[in-house]
Parts: sequence; structure tokens; C-alpha cells
Amino acid sequence: MIQNTPAPAAARPCTIEQLKAPGITARSLILIAENTLPDTPERADWSNPWELEDPAVRMYLDATDDTVKRQAAAKVLALPSFIVWRPENIDVPLAIGVKELKRGVVGMRAIGYDNAANVTCITVFSYKNDKDVSEWAQVQSDKAVIDPAVAKALQHDLKQRLRGKVAAMQAGQEP
Repeated sequence: MIQNTPAPAAARPCTIEQLKAPGITARSLILIAENTLPDTPERADWSNPWELEDPAVRMYLDATDDTVKRQAAAKVLALPSFIVWRPENIDVPLAIGVKELKRGVVGMRAIGYDNAANVTCITVFSYKNDKDVSEWAQVQSDKAVIDPAVAKALQHDLKQRLRGKVAAMQAGQEP
């Protein structure tokens, strides 16, 4: 699931009900598999917000007690289906500290799986930084180096925009 992501046309688009399935971010999927987490914007915590995940996933990742970890794993494995929220294309230069004065855009895939890890659906979508936040960041970026506070503000905005986009999709609005 981590290394062999299906192509966008490999399955039908996800329905509203499928998008409401318990979620897991690509970042958490990598951590659960105990693989090395790449230091890339696509696997950063701001582009993979934990708020999109099923509570059992968070319980598993945060657990220090083996019994709690096993109980959380059992809950995750008992899910009849789930959605992997996977950032694919992160074009947000100011948010990652690169001086290119443009509005950030993130391309994502929502990939549905059944409990046997078979792909059931795929929805491709994108979202952007808020226009006002982007314009503010561009005005603030008048030096050779991007202020880390500006980058953090843009990352926070992107996280909030993704959460809003997912909520809208789950409510039946177009991706």
C-alpha cells in the first residue's frame, strides 16, 4: 500500500459514503509499517493532519504500552474499510521556505480499501492556500530568506484547508 499506490484510473471514484470511512494518512501508514519516514513535504505532519484519522490509528501510534497497542491494532484491523489520505503533489514554495511568490496548491488522492487491503475507489482532488493568507505571506516575503513564521502560517492554513476540503467532500460537495 505504501510503495504501490494505484493509478487514479485504477478504480472508480469514491462515493460520499466511502469517503466517510475511517481514515489514515499516508504518513501514519508509513509509521505503522515501521518504514523510514521521508523528510519531504508530502510526508510532513501539516500535509497529513491527524484529524483525518480514525482514533484507533492515533491510539496505536501514540501507545507506549504493548497491551494498548495490541488493542488499537485489533480495532484498526477490524475496520470493514478505510480511506488513505495521500498527498501526491505539493507545490507550496513559501510554505516550505522557498522564495517563489505564488499561491500554494496541493494535489491529493483519497484511496479506499476494504479490510483485505484491496483498492475499492480513488478520488483525486486538490486544494490551495487561502488567497488572503497567500497575499499576506507574499508581502511578508520581501527578504532573501522566507521567515519561518510565514512558512508555519502557510502550513497551518494548508492543514485547515485540507480538513475543510475533506469535510466538504464527505458532505457531498465536489472534490
